Amino acid sequence: MTVLNRGQIARLVKEGRSAKGVTQQELSEKAGISLRSVQRIENGEVLPRPYTIRVLAEQLGFLEALEAGRAPAREKRKLNQPRKLIISIGLGLLLLLGALAFVAQSARFPETDFERFLLWGGVVAVYTFVLFKVWK
Repeated sequence: MTVLNRGQIARLVKEGRSAKGVTQQELSEKAGISLRSVQRIENGEVLPRPYTIRVLAEQLGFLEALEAGRAPAREKRKLNQPRKLIISIGLGLLLLLGALAFVAQSARFPETDFERFLLWGGVVAVYTFVLFKVWK
């Protein structure tokens, strides 16, 4: 849906309602929106939710205009290199401390070298996977 400000939405609703020849009360009943909400939208006092805009647009016939001017999808915000480094180092420290806390809580774990290697292998695997996603 197009990104509109309160004034633009107010103008569209007011003009659409006038063109259809319906009162605010009739519009509120047809759209299932309270009369006070319709009044506040037309006066530009509030920015209605996308669902409310869509319902009003369907009732007043300006849905096509909204969809024709569809705003482009936002690009994903990419992490810059300092943020990636902070995430990488912080995650590494958290995983290291978490694994050491896990080992410290049990006097009998790891019982064998195999268990110790499995633990650290799992930590390295998780760290590698997350770093791959962060640095992708």
